[in-house]
Amino acid sequence: MHEGKIRLLIAKGAAMADAGIPRYDRDFLLNPAKRDQIVELWEVEKFGRDSFGDPGAVSLYGMTPAQWHARGVRILARTALEAVRDPLGNRIGEDVARVAATAPPGSAFGVVDPFAGSCNALFWILQHLPGAEGLGFEFEQVIFDMTARNIASLGAPIRLLRGDYSKLLDQHRCPGTHRIVAFLAPPWADALSAQAGLDLGRTKPPIGRIVDDLERIYSSNPILYVTEVHERLVPGPLAALRSRFEWSELNVYDIPGPTGRHGVLLGTKRWRASDAATAR
Repeated sequence: MHEGKIRLLIAKGAAMADAGIPRYDRDFLLNPAKRDQIVELWEVEKFGRDSFGDPGAVSLYGMTPAQWHARGVRILARTALEAVRDPLGNRIGEDVARVAATAPPGSAFGVVDPFAGSCNALFWILQHLPGAEGLGFEFEQVIFDMTARNIASLGAPIRLLRGDYSKLLDQHRCPGTHRIVAFLAPPWADALSAQAGLDLGRTKPPIGRIVDDLERIYSSNPILYVTEVHERLVPGPLAALRSRFEWSELNVYDIPGPTGRHGVLLGTKRWRASDAATAR
């Protein structure tokens, strides 16, 4: 798309903001009539403007909305809200790389995302782990189709599979010699409440169950679990999850999101990562 046309679309979005078009916020994008619609560039810009004060807020795959739209990337309305945006993805990738640096020289890494969505979190982790293999699972057909086209157009080193990760892990796994990085970001649904924060035991499915599924497959591999979290967490389920790891670290990033700041809980199994804390 020519730059002049992009500017016209952006101007169109600004004009519509003054013409009674609804506010593009979480409730509007998740409305049943809107959530699975492909959004135009002006709509992505309007969501960024309305929700973050920044028309370029929905940056994906290392590009601004105008840039990724020009490359042929398309997203659904709910993806604009639910996707890990570039600033968050980059910070997650930096933390993963810091822990990965504690592995022995020459270690090979496989990165697994059971709820891949847009694959932008997977994309950024791979950016910080050159040579690593990316494996993503996406259950919903409409999201899978959209993301498969997007990552193909970008040439991203990601193998995306359609279906329930828990039923596909046995058939599609990283080699036993690899260290595994597992990014866990299942749907939060009603696990996040304004009163209590995020309950990691009520995500869909619960984080603990996902850990069980991965431990069943990778019982001998060193694993770094990277769980996306909210700035406010229900203490009990958080403590229960951390107790399952040999080493853990909670990081909340100073990056605004539609519902507050997000971060990650890092946790390891069969991976001595205590040196990572001193590398911050």
